[in-house]
Amino acid sequence: MRRMIEALAMQRGQMGPHFTQSTDTLLILGVIVVILSVIIILTWFPRLTGVKPSLTIEPQVVRREGDKAPADIGGSPERENALEVALRLLEPDEIRIVEAVKGAGGSMLQKDISYQLGLSRVKTHRILVRLIKRGVVSAEKYHNTNRIDLADWLKE
Repeated sequence: MRRMIEALAMQRGQMGPHFTQSTDTLLILGVIVVILSVIIILTWFPRLTGVKPSLTIEPQVVRREGDKAPADIGGSPERENALEVALRLLEPDEIRIVEAVKGAGGSMLQKDISYQLGLSRVKTHRILVRLIKRGVVSAEKYHNTNRIDLADWLKE
């Protein structure tokens, strides 16, 4: 036991203990990389609940809806027309998501949208951000995911 202590004491010289400096450097470098990664992720991928409608398409839908004649038979013709017009103003992936949420009763979890439509989580997130900015859907934090709700003016 005494020899081991003497050997450890001998390793400490003018240069200090062996490998400690490089280990500390790697540890500090690792911590810096993790902190920078978190900062980048938080700035590039905003949370859906923080996104506010800014380019809402509701006025365009109302304008185009007024040009058409009301539907003949149906529960509420103006809401059906609003949804039809809104779908014509959206991109194909956005249409798929809106139809999936509508088919689920107007509310759906974000993870279920990704799974059901076969989209990656990142692509689903980006499409939902665009839909939220346009006022088509809203997002609310729900446990470890987001609950996506169809806008009131599009619900039947």
